[in-house]
Amino acid sequence: MQFKSIIAAIDIDDDLAEGVIRAADSLAQKDGAKLEVVSVWPLLAAGGAGFSAELGGGSAVVNETLMEQHRQGRNESLNLLDSMVKRLAPSATPVMLDGEAADEVAEYAKKQNADLIVTGSHQRKFWGSLFQGSASMELVREAPCAVFLVTKAFAETLTD
Repeated sequence: MQFKSIIAAIDIDDDLAEGVIRAADSLAQKDGAKLEVVSVWPLLAAGGAGFSAELGGGSAVVNETLMEQHRQGRNESLNLLDSMVKRLAPSATPVMLDGEAADEVAEYAKKQNADLIVTGSHQRKFWGSLFQGSASMELVREAPCAVFLVTKAFAETLTD
């Protein structure tokens, strides 16, 4: 099978992010595929109205401050994503989405008609995955295409 469109789905703060990009870039170069490196920024949970009994009328300022911090965090993450992609896969396109990671990546892959999603797997032990869940496993269930999971051991073989 030859891939035409590959998506590397990463959490830029994750220690597997670079390994995922390297693995996806290697696959893309092998097949001459288009590569997009996608990260997802979580939505800001909506607060209440502009007044709370505990904080009084000033709570609107707190909400506005949180919204500004959220915007700044997203911009910083986008800048980090851009620099990671330039350094590790210069021909790839960085993409920042907003929402729930598995849902947004699966939907984006469907819209892009992707052939493959490459993402990281931390291989949690049974109890950890039972109680914490696994974003990569959720993505596997929702993906409209094949999914390649990069483990920590595999990622370590890809370092320069």
